[in-house]
Amino acid sequence: MRTRQSILGLLAFALIVAVAGAAYAASCSGSNRVFHSHAECLHGWWDNNEWPRDSTFGVQGSCSEWGKVVAKIELVGAMDRTWHLNNDDKRRGSSGSRVNGIHCCKDVGDLCNHDDMMTPDNCRSQFEDSPAANTCYLSGGRYYGSDGLSPVSVFGEDCHFWVKCEYYDDNWVKQEIETSIEGVWYPDADTLRNCDGELKVGRC
Repeated sequence: MRTRQSILGLLAFALIVAVAGAAYAASCSGSNRVFHSHAECLHGWWDNNEWPRDSTFGVQGSCSEWGKVVAKIELVGAMDRTWHLNNDDKRRGSSGSRVNGIHCCKDVGDLCNHDDMMTPDNCRSQFEDSPAANTCYLSGGRYYGSDGLSPVSVFGEDCHFWVKCEYYDDNWVKQEIETSIEGVWYPDADTLRNCDGELKVGRC
């Protein structure tokens, strides 16, 4: 009985792995696959050679402060290489197969172009990761968005925030003030601080 249960358990596990593998293989396709020359956050290059010399290739991310970039090296007649780039260092490889192209994966990584990150929800997440979120909270509806008024807005590569912050007055009495900050470059939004009721990037 235990043997049968063990076999059934192994079969179930194999099925889960197969389904997960199929889902992963289906990623980075269609509009989610961006050719490297159209991705400002990924630089790619390759040199195809004939046997016995291997083909060589390399990639480099350029948006590490914005998020993770994922590169897919498409090989002819071999399994593609998928590399997760968390910094701006160059990464190189080689293969006996020819390189058909290098793409950036929008659905696996965080971004391929800056515009991929510029949404109110992403600006909100940046704010919630900042030190300011300990004593301030997004409040009210100053900016017009697709869902009506919102405390967060996006313009170009900048985030705008409308918040309420706690601070202590000259008599050391806790107060709350409504304030805002605009033109915060997206990568800097997680460094916002509450400086006596005034939002500032980095240090007070």
